[in-house]
Amino acid sequence: MTTVSKEPPDPESREPALARYRVYASLLLLLAAVTWVSTHYVTLPPVALGYVRAAAEAALVGGIADWFAVTALFRHPLGLPIPHTRLIPKNQARIADGVASYIDREFLQHDVLVSRLRRFDIAERLSRLLDSEETRKKLIDGLMRFLPRVLDERNNPGVLEAVATAIRSGLANSDIRPTVARLARHAVEHPDFARLVDDVLEKAIDWLEENREGIRERVGARSYWFVPRFVDRKIADKTVGGVTDLLEALEDPQSSERAELDRWLKTLPASIAASGGGFERLPDVITKILDHEETSRIVAGALATLKNTMLSDLQDPNSKIRAAFDTVAKSLADQLDSLALRRDINASVEAFFAENVPAWRDEVRGFIVEILGRQKPEEFARRIELQVGKDLQFIRINGTIFGALVGAGIHFVNRLLGG
Repeated sequence: MTTVSKEPPDPESREPALARYRVYASLLLLLAAVTWVSTHYVTLPPVALGYVRAAAEAALVGGIADWFAVTALFRHPLGLPIPHTRLIPKNQARIADGVASYIDREFLQHDVLVSRLRRFDIAERLSRLLDSEETRKKLIDGLMRFLPRVLDERNNPGVLEAVATAIRSGLANSDIRPTVARLARHAVEHPDFARLVDDVLEKAIDWLEENREGIRERVGARSYWFVPRFVDRKIADKTVGGVTDLLEALEDPQSSERAELDRWLKTLPASIAASGGGFERLPDVITKILDHEETSRIVAGALATLKNTMLSDLQDPNSKIRAAFDTVAKSLADQLDSLALRRDINASVEAFFAENVPAWRDEVRGFIVEILGRQKPEEFARRIELQVGKDLQFIRINGTIFGALVGAGIHFVNRLLGG
């Protein structure tokens, strides 16, 4: 069984490892320097002296060059304002825009999105989930925990009136987006919405960790034949680690990322309402009925009765709502055995995302750019260095060792040629 090494979730916890490997690389470079100096004072056979000095000189050149290259990514080497150094802080805006462009290009373009949705086969996955009794229980348990918090008026005073207004307004208007915007705003402003977001983020983190090996296999399957397997695994682990870091930062209520997510969610209803969209106009007679004041009272009363009934049932060990959810889930699982139904569901999902995601692309892109761009350049560079800095120190180590080997090899060839 393969042991999966888990990266520390907190970027700060990577600091000791980075410092340790930075010391290793520096000590190796120092060893090369001491060796080179020693060749001028230590008596050795001429042949051996030549090889040792050549190897030490080349190791110094390779080690110093790689130290300069690695350092120049994040800061000015030796504090000197050398041109084309401190590259990451200087190019923070370009990097943020590049990350946003990559996500936009690889995930949100119409053709890419539809292709990925088809490969994902949502209906087939849903069928497998609902076929599992354990999974159904988990889904229903989650609903049973969430519903009482939503329905309890002590947690959300005035919710019934808001929902009734949303239903009336949504049905009375030809464009359903304003209704969706109202419902989204109510959800975002709900006291328990933050806990729902936390639950979703936590589940996403757990899923990434549980599927780490599968992600490794997929990365390896799509990699080039000449790339070593351990490199593919490292890329997969770094990707999972980076996404996990972002999800955990979004889960942290004190983080700037969570603050930006909350701000984005609060502005999302307004964005939905302003995006427009076409739906057929409801018949005038229905509009007049829904605009009537009595209709509002009827809807509010019906919602109140439904709420009280549901709250009472949810507290019952033999809850009918729970039994109904389980029956619906089992029935849906049985129906999803039909290939035609799965095809229709997938087509509907594809159509929904293909139609709506383009309207959100600018919002998603702007959200990513703003989060990455608002960080101080030094902090931005430091986060990247903590993520990949240990591997960069290995570049220094390898450069020093490889330089020594090349130096000795060149000296050998030089001797063969009579030099």
